[in-house]
Amino acid sequence: MSSFAENLRAAMAERNLTQAELSKRTGISKSFISQYLSGKFKPREDKLSALAQALGTTKGALLGYESPRGEGGAPLAHDLIKVPVYSADDPNDPWGEEYASAEHGTYRFYICRDDKNRPFVMFGDYLLVSVDEIGSTGLYAVIKEDPADRVYFREFSDPRREAAELGLRIIGRVCEIRRKMT
Repeated sequence: MSSFAENLRAAMAERNLTQAELSKRTGISKSFISQYLSGKFKPREDKLSALAQALGTTKGALLGYESPRGEGGAPLAHDLIKVPVYSADDPNDPWGEEYASAEHGTYRFYICRDDKNRPFVMFGDYLLVSVDEIGSTGLYAVIKEDPADRVYFREFSDPRREAAELGLRIIGRVCEIRRKMT
């Protein structure tokens, strides 16, 4: 089992990230990242989650409990793609980008900006949407046909029929929900 510091260093090298870049992506100060890399101490659970997400790996891989591509198929950093991020309140103005492990296709992240989508989605969640993917039962990103003002998230058993009945246009199927810890 390798050390956390070694695994963090290797993951950063694989992504060609500096301490400053990792600090910016995670919100963790450069001095803390420096101390993690020196092996002085390990991060708390919330910081470990932020590091794993930013580096496209798992907490277990960083801690040395599993390989970077574990039995569960955890993605390596080079399997990640950049995905634009939009607020559900303003689906036409991108806020930035996030990394996601996704197959070929078109994807968008939408940030939920209210609590009207419970129980599946909470305020501040990032939802990865496979644009134009419409399958069977599942959680979907939808928009009202008129006026097209904001994105909502709805569970459908028959997406095409139910969306048409409600006057909603389906943007795509939700592939992943990221709950950001503050």
